[in-house]
Amino acid sequence: MEKEVHHTVHTNMVYFLIANFVILFLSRVLVNFFDLPPFLEGSRDIDFRILLLGLKNGLTDFYNPVVVPQGVPDWPPYYLYFWYFIFFPMGLVPFEIGIQIWDILRLILSCYIVLKGYKIIKNRTNLLWFYFTIWVGFIIDSWYNNCNFLIIFFLIMSYNYLEKSNMWLSGIFFALSTIKINSVLFIPTLLLIRKIKFKDLVYYIVPFVVLCLPYMIFPDYLLQMLNNWSNSTPGIQGLTPLDPIIWKMVQPSHLMFLGFMLILCFEYLERFEKGHKIRTIIVSILILFYIYISITVWILPLIFIY
Repeated sequence: MEKEVHHTVHTNMVYFLIANFVILFLSRVLVNFFDLPPFLEGSRDIDFRILLLGLKNGLTDFYNPVVVPQGVPDWPPYYLYFWYFIFFPMGLVPFEIGIQIWDILRLILSCYIVLKGYKIIKNRTNLLWFYFTIWVGFIIDSWYNNCNFLIIFFLIMSYNYLEKSNMWLSGIFFALSTIKINSVLFIPTLLLIRKIKFKDLVYYIVPFVVLCLPYMIFPDYLLQMLNNWSNSTPGIQGLTPLDPIIWKMVQPSHLMFLGFMLILCFEYLERFEKGHKIRTIIVSILILFYIYISITVWILPLIFIY
C-alpha cells in the first residue's frame, strides 16, 4: 500500500497544479471585473508588466530604472543581462496573449519538474516537501507572473545531465539558471552532497564566465548591476537593515528553486542515522524564518500602506 501511494503522488501533484492553474486563471478574470483590495488588484501580473517595461529599455540600457505603476515598489532591474534574450519573445506579442503563454509555459514546465523530481528524490517525505515548495512557488510565481519556474527547470536539467555524466551540458544549464544570481547556491549544494568534486567546478565556472564576458568587456555594465543589487527598495523594510537584503535573496517565491537544493541535502542526510532529526530541525527553523521575514518585510509594510 505504501509503494502504491508513493507511486501515485506525482500524478496527483500534476492534477493539483492543473487545478491551481484553473483557479489562478479565473482570478485574473475576477481582478478585471470586480473591485478587489488594492494590494490584490495591483499585484496581479505586476512582475510580468515590470519585466515587459524592462525590455523597452533595450539591452544597452538594461539596468536603467523602470518606471513602475503608482504604488508599486521601485525594483531596479537586477537579473543577469541574458535574461533580456530569454524574455524577449514576450515583448513581441500583445500583453493579454503574452501572460497566457507565460502561464501555460509555467504549468507545462512545473508538471515536468514534478515528474522529474519523482525520479530524483527517493525518500517519500522529502518528495512531499519538494512538492510543497513547488506548490508555494507556483502560486506566488503565477500570481505575480514571475520567472522562478524557469530557474528550477534549468537546475533540474543541470542535475539530470549531471546524473548522466554529461558535465558540460550540466554546466550550461546551471549557467542559464543564474538569471537570478542566488541560484549559484546550487554549486555549494552539489559539493556538500558530494555529487561533484572541486575538480569538476571547471564544467560550471567556464559556461558561467562565458555568459558573463559582457560584464568584463563593459565594466560600467557590471557596476550598474551591482549598484542595483545594493539598492534600498522603498516599501521593502524590516526590523534590521539585513531583512530587506535577505528578503530579496530568499523570498517565498524563490522556494520554487531554493527548495530543490534543500531537498537534495535532505536526500543526502538519509544515509546518516540522525538524518530525519536534522531534517526536522532545519524545516522548523525555516518555517519560523519565513514567518518572521514575511511579517516584518512584506505584511507589516502592506498594512501600513493600505
